Amino acid sequence: MFAQLLQNLIGNALKYTEHGYVRITQGLESDALVLAIEDSGAGIPHDKLERVFDEYYQIGPQGTQRLGVGLGLAIVREVCRLLGYSVAVSSRVGEGTGVSIRIPRHRLLAAAQAPVPAADVAIQMPLSGSRVVLLEDNDAVRMATELFLTLEGFDTRAAATVEEAEGMLADMRSSDILIADYHLDGKLTGLDVLLQLRSQQGRDVPAILLSGDLQSMMRVVKTAIPNCRFLSKPVDTKALLTAIAELGAS
Repeated sequence: MFAQLLQNLIGNALKYTEHGYVRITQGLESDALVLAIEDSGAGIPHDKLERVFDEYYQIGPQGTQRLGVGLGLAIVREVCRLLGYSVAVSSRVGEGTGVSIRIPRHRLLAAAQAPVPAADVAIQMPLSGSRVVLLEDNDAVRMATELFLTLEGFDTRAAATVEEAEGMLADMRSSDILIADYHLDGKLTGLDVLLQLRSQQGRDVPAILLSGDLQSMMRVVKTAIPNCRFLSKPVDTKALLTAIAELGAS
């Protein structure tokens, strides 16, 4: 995930720098390692800085919006959140842009990596090779979560829409787990998809439903749903792995 983060940042800097430099530096502060990717490109107007992390926003060479899908920085932000990093951007039109990533000191490895605690092994070992179907309409969140789950050893299949997921859902095995955003971009919710899937397959398909407003979702659900976990968004990676492990063991 860290490699993907750097790839997006460096690629973005190269794309918008026709002359000059793209520079990568690092500095160790008291509480964090700070990586900086700086360029001498076109730069970004101050009033557009906040929008560069939006999924479909790109800045053109003269500070104008470009057509296209600008997922690079949106994925960077989501990967940083999953890894526990923070990201900041600064820029001046005609002078260039700088993006800094702060990695907390407690997330840095010592000279020799400590052995993995037994408790962590107990959670992780049974998960390797399990298959997960991820239904998430937010492109940056879907791509970052898919990358995280894949690197954790899951056979991950991801879709942005219910229509796109139909073949994956029809092909689900008894050991597969559905992870779905509750608020999908369409008429159906993640819960609707789950209930339809269970009706079609005649079994309680294991599932994890995610929502940025967990309390509202639970008011809609009202009754307990067997073999299902509810997690708040932005999802905590440890909570997600724990829920998958519990469903896989049930």
